Amino acid sequence: MATGERVGSSLLWPVEARLAALLPDLLVFRKPRGSEPELTTAQGVLLGVHVMGFTALMDRFSLTCKSEQDMDKLAHIFSYYISDIVEHVLCFGGDVLNITGNVLLALWTVEQNQLSDIITLVAKCSLEIQEKFGIYHTREGQDLQLKIGLSAGRISQVIVGDEQRQYFLVIGQDVDDVQLAQRLAQANEIVLSWNCWKLCEQYMFEVEIMREDEAVKLRDMRTIDPFDFDEHFDKCLDYLPHYRTSSDILRTALELDPDSALEKTLRKHIMKNLLKKIDEGQPMEYISEFRTMTMVLVSLEFHKTARMLHFCHLIQEAALYISTVIETGGGQLIRIFVFEKRCTFLCGFGLPGDKKLDECTRALESSFSIFRFCSENLAEIKLVSISITNGPVFCGMVGAVARHEYTVIGPKVSLVTRMITAYPGLVSCDEVTYLRSMLPAYNFKKLPEKMMKNISNPGKMYEYLGHRRCIMFGKRHLARERNKDHPLLDREKELEAFRMAQQGCLQQQKGRAVVYEGGKGYGKSQLLAKINILAQKEGRRVLPMKLKEADSTQCFYAIQTLMAIFFELDTCPACYRQECLHIQLRGVVEEPLHCLFNDLFFVKVMKQWLPELDSNAMKSTVYSISPASSGEDQELYVCTVKDDVNLDTVLLPPLLKEIAVNQLDQLSPEEQLLIKCAAIIGHSFHLDLLQHLLPGWDKQKLLRVLRALMDMHVLRWCSKSQELPAEPILLPSLIEIIEQTKETKKTSDAGCPLRLQEELSLPQTVVLEFGAPLLREAAWELWPKAQLIALHLECACFLRDLACRCGSCCGGDFVPFHRFAVGSTNCSRRTSRFCSYRSTGSVLTPVITDRLQLPSPQDSFQLQTEPSRSLEAFISEHCRTEDEFLDEVNRRLAQTSHKKDRLATKPCHCEQILKSVLSPLTQHCLVIGENTCAFYYLLEAAAASLDLSDNYMAFFYLRKASSLLGQPSAFSFLKKRKVKISQFEEATFCHLRSEVCFNMGQIALAKKLARQALRLLKRSFPWTWFGVLFQTFLEKDWHSCSPSQPSNNPSEKKKSLAVLQQQVHCLSLLGQLYNLEATPSSRRFACLAALMQKNSAEELAHDPQVVSTYVALSQFSQNVGDRDKWLHCEQMAIQKSSLCWFSREGLLATARLLQALAYTKLCLGHLECSIKLGFQAHEICRHLKRPALENLVLSVLFRSAFLKKKFDLCVHVLESQRALISRYHDVLGLACFYSACLDLLLYGKGSLCRPFGECLHFIQHYEHSCVLTSRSNVMLGFHSSLALWFAQHSQWDLFEHHFSKAHQLVKRTNASLFGSHGFVRFLECHVLMLQKLPGGVFMHIPPETHSQTLKYFKEFFSRCATCPVYYQWVSELKASVMRCGKRELMSLTNITRPFDTCLTRIWVEGEFLEEDNSFEDSLGI
Repeated sequence: MATGERVGSSLLWPVEARLAALLPDLLVFRKPRGSEPELTTAQGVLLGVHVMGFTALMDRFSLTCKSEQDMDKLAHIFSYYISDIVEHVLCFGGDVLNITGNVLLALWTVEQNQLSDIITLVAKCSLEIQEKFGIYHTREGQDLQLKIGLSAGRISQVIVGDEQRQYFLVIGQDVDDVQLAQRLAQANEIVLSWNCWKLCEQYMFEVEIMREDEAVKLRDMRTIDPFDFDEHFDKCLDYLPHYRTSSDILRTALELDPDSALEKTLRKHIMKNLLKKIDEGQPMEYISEFRTMTMVLVSLEFHKTARMLHFCHLIQEAALYISTVIETGGGQLIRIFVFEKRCTFLCGFGLPGDKKLDECTRALESSFSIFRFCSENLAEIKLVSISITNGPVFCGMVGAVARHEYTVIGPKVSLVTRMITAYPGLVSCDEVTYLRSMLPAYNFKKLPEKMMKNISNPGKMYEYLGHRRCIMFGKRHLARERNKDHPLLDREKELEAFRMAQQGCLQQQKGRAVVYEGGKGYGKSQLLAKINILAQKEGRRVLPMKLKEADSTQCFYAIQTLMAIFFELDTCPACYRQECLHIQLRGVVEEPLHCLFNDLFFVKVMKQWLPELDSNAMKSTVYSISPASSGEDQELYVCTVKDDVNLDTVLLPPLLKEIAVNQLDQLSPEEQLLIKCAAIIGHSFHLDLLQHLLPGWDKQKLLRVLRALMDMHVLRWCSKSQELPAEPILLPSLIEIIEQTKETKKTSDAGCPLRLQEELSLPQTVVLEFGAPLLREAAWELWPKAQLIALHLECACFLRDLACRCGSCCGGDFVPFHRFAVGSTNCSRRTSRFCSYRSTGSVLTPVITDRLQLPSPQDSFQLQTEPSRSLEAFISEHCRTEDEFLDEVNRRLAQTSHKKDRLATKPCHCEQILKSVLSPLTQHCLVIGENTCAFYYLLEAAAASLDLSDNYMAFFYLRKASSLLGQPSAFSFLKKRKVKISQFEEATFCHLRSEVCFNMGQIALAKKLARQALRLLKRSFPWTWFGVLFQTFLEKDWHSCSPSQPSNNPSEKKKSLAVLQQQVHCLSLLGQLYNLEATPSSRRFACLAALMQKNSAEELAHDPQVVSTYVALSQFSQNVGDRDKWLHCEQMAIQKSSLCWFSREGLLATARLLQALAYTKLCLGHLECSIKLGFQAHEICRHLKRPALENLVLSVLFRSAFLKKKFDLCVHVLESQRALISRYHDVLGLACFYSACLDLLLYGKGSLCRPFGECLHFIQHYEHSCVLTSRSNVMLGFHSSLALWFAQHSQWDLFEHHFSKAHQLVKRTNASLFGSHGFVRFLECHVLMLQKLPGGVFMHIPPETHSQTLKYFKEFFSRCATCPVYYQWVSELKASVMRCGKRELMSLTNITRPFDTCLTRIWVEGEFLEEDNSFEDSLGI
């Protein structure tokens, strides 16, 4: 309903009031007499309003391809337009009898002596309607106009039906007159019937007499003194006993006291589908839907000689039979109309709750049964005509709040009315019904095309002849042909059944039958089409045939048709069929047996003596086809989506939607409503938001319905884990649903697996998801667009305040200080078309809600609560030592909870917030058209995904954000964005894209985007070496150039902090990007980025950020081999870490510092200390749920354990690393993992980790990945380890292959741990190559001298000065090369076994003499 929300105060409507709003006052206030048909008469004035142009508008929509969207626009236009007219009629005291199609009929019931005054009142009402609503301009260019007819006199009221269902009609000459007056009127005209003209005060009207038609055209009302219309209006109110008594409501019928007898009477006039939803308490706004229906219109034309009472009895008899037949077929009789002696019955198949997949067949069979009954059994019948159409329609409420009706609107509804006139005396149907019925073609007869008013392309029409037995056979091809570009997914089991049957048939020379059965739409035809192709590829002859349901009534039809196709009789003329059969059977079947085919092929062969026949039974296997499901060994396909395609807005194919809607209609009304509301939220949904969308539902009801849906597997838990979190999150009061264990169920008295908990928490267990995603898509598409937008708006407003970091992360934005940087824009107001619901009914009142706005800085709760300090205080703080820091770490970790491996701090729930809040919030914003807000939350979601190391989801959100902005122009002055965003958001967008590109190996693009982000943040990064020198000079003198005093405005201060945070992130990213390249130029750029990052971080004066920055600078210095700066920056990070334990961000900085210290101790050779620090860092990382940092910690921990020869510990670390990487498709993490596995394999511990074949398969598959090609350090170690493995197995050609690749990478590595390790492995390969050169085993590697090899050792000691842990072994390798150069024997024992030249072989005299497993039990990974 479009404008009913303008009604005033809120009311609590009982069920009687909700029923009364659907019915006219004549029914509400009548006194039942108890016999049907019930006929009464009264005097009154009728007003008929016809909306012109509506059918033409429907025809215009029907010509487009977007029928669902067009139906929505159409229904919205009509409902909005007609609601104003309804309200106007009610204000003048009229009783709206019905709203049918594009016609409204209203009645003023009065005494005969009051007719003239009421005619004046109705005429004034009509003039005002024409003045206010006479022309409605639509955006589609088709204007809607009104023509109005008036009549007055005796009105007959008829009620037909039975005790279960009744229908209200008004008939009589004056009813016919008002319809005739409507037809005589032109656009924006008012026509009075002749009887109405004779009864009115004629002197008061300016009219034009239409003598030929015996009607009067009303021009205007004369202003005659002392006539006062207000006084006349008050006088007329005395004649209208049911006129409203309050200005707050338009109908007295809505204020009636509860009355069970009245309710029982009114319920008979409402369809059972609608009654169920009213009883369920569903708001009227939730009832309307868009769905595909089959419309049936039955027109009975009686002889004009039929008397009134007899005519009513005929209608009663027809109504009872039609409603019985239609309901038996699964449909509903919606409405009955009478004009003159013609009675029309509008029926629908597929209404909400009644959907059937074979509704077209049911409609045709029911129609033909009605046609025969009415033609043969109804007296006085002149002509029976029935038309059937199938297509998308709007079925729901139209009108105002006080008076509305449940109706169907759509082009197919208009078409079905036109077909009655075009094809009288027939059962006609459109082409869609003909095709979807799947009935044999011989049951139909094609009709000639005819022009229909306001319908430009009605399509092909057919006459339905009923079920006929047609003896025939012929070629029936398969309905579908396979598209080679569309693979058949997840049908390997069914295809294998066919292959096995075919193989058995060929080998054993016996027949085989494979029967596939499954529901409609499950893919049987597609499967058989695929089998057709497979058989033809093998040179087999295929006889395709499609059977219809009606063919089952004909004996031997299937075998008859198959054999006719086999013998090629289907294309043979009938006169030559016998001769053709003889030719085909000659030499195959003895001629005396030819007579067996007489009845089968309709031939006449002379019968002869027949020998006894022996036959072999066919073995058949039945395979039931179910919807496709995923399997572990299924072949994977890649779906490429075009740039201009948004998968979120792609509608379901019609057949799939029909299947899903059929399943939805099998649920109860309350289950359907829950599914429809859950579909609004998304594939997964949180229960408190779901309850927010379900007006009037208490917790017990919600849980009861949820339990039923979960038992049917329609819904399921989002996660199998039912463990509740220990700490709350910043969310409002939620419903917590916990599935009890089997033991709890046995001891539970209530027996309900669901319980409530009123807490401020977001437990994972209250997030559910659809077990049938197809059902969710179909339920979402059922909503009208206006209501869809309103519900998405409610969801967005609900989630907006929850779109922040979790409580343990101290709230705040995922993009730091995001809301302060962009501010909040004031938007226009929007009406959320909701009804406020109470347990007794629906209160349809206006609920004005602000349009979705960006988060306001005033809404920042717990947002970056750590106070900012002045730069002077920050610099002059106490500086603590490494020992003090480690003592603090030990003390804090000792204060853990009793739970094993749990820190006492709150666990992080940001991942759940991303999935349950941010991700659906972006979709809600897109649906309601709030693209600016959508862009804001897409950035937040991308930043959250990167925090959680989910690079692919970050790419997904940024791709959506990019599509919102549109394609930028090549010329900056032509650059126009679809969405207006701030410069800060554009910079953030570039930074996030740069980070994603970095993670995906797109280094050049990442650099470009990072520079672009810095430029937008007013912190440019130079492009040339001269610019680097100049910028370095400025940065070194930064303290004197930096601003002295920050702004005193808190909002401006936080806005500047947002900019500084982004600058730090961009500079850190640039440093990492340039650090990947080992060239001097890249090193200069990386050093400048590190210096600028340090200065920006100190200006930010934020402890965790400064600690993280110094950690990054420390590791950068180690990578470039600057030992002094490396240790200095590490010490600075320790000094600034005093306050890092008081927030989650600080804890993260502490974890990074611990990881850096473990890394440092490893590089320096302090392995025991490195392992201990690694444990501590891992404990914090696991609690913080930071996969990227945790993976880095595990890599360091593995390397320390490996060098310490703690192989069991190495295996535990690798198992933890594998489990961590498996959550996200991290190629770099997998490369590190398999590189570590190769280290264990080379040491002879292959049984403890992954097999070599798996490691080799990984590198072969991902070797050319952009992610790995940009990581020379990792790839150098990988290829060198592979070369050593192949050398160990004397596969020298493969050794050469991988050694040559390592040789190309060695120049591009740095002094990092991975780079140093790879260099050591490369040196081992080099030494091994020198050993084998005299044997001539190398064919493609150019020979190198010992002096050339020694240059690599010199380069190692020069480059890897910050990684002395490998010095002893490299020195030993170098000594062996020098001795070999002097033609001395190699000191390594078994030269023929390259395995013995592995890294750990040298540690026989040092501290690594024996394996040490002292830390095995302490690893809680």
